[in-house]
Amino acid sequence: MLVNRHQDADQVVMQARQDNYEGHNNIANVVENLLAQNGFNMGIRRPNFTSTLSEYVLMTELRRNWKVPKFTKFAGETNESTVEHITRYLIEAGDIANNENFKMKYFPSSLTKNAFTWFTTLPPNSIHCWTQLEKAFHAKK
Repeated sequence: MLVNRHQDADQVVMQARQDNYEGHNNIANVVENLLAQNGFNMGIRRPNFTSTLSEYVLMTELRRNWKVPKFTKFAGETNESTVEHITRYLIEAGDIANNENFKMKYFPSSLTKNAFTWFTTLPPNSIHCWTQLEKAFHAKK
């Protein structure tokens, strides 16, 4: 650890331990924080993405040997139908469409350009069920 002359070494170590304890143990975050604490602004601070989907949805895992299908992309152009896209998505999803969490988790993989941007700008942890996601998608235009 780097400690400046005007800093208390014990305080720096205690702060590093606290940051590590609070889940900030990603090595990139640790290096970035240490550099910032010592006056080095490397311009590497990035915004953290927090998913629109609930944590329990994101933690849902496919069974062994299942693969995520290739989805037709929806860009959000004015001539594209959200109803047609949802229908196509559910058909392409196959067996995944039988599980609400999987439908939600993999839906962003069917979006691109403006539609994907729309999805990423929804409030964090704001979507809890497929019906809610589908309604928001149809209302986005």
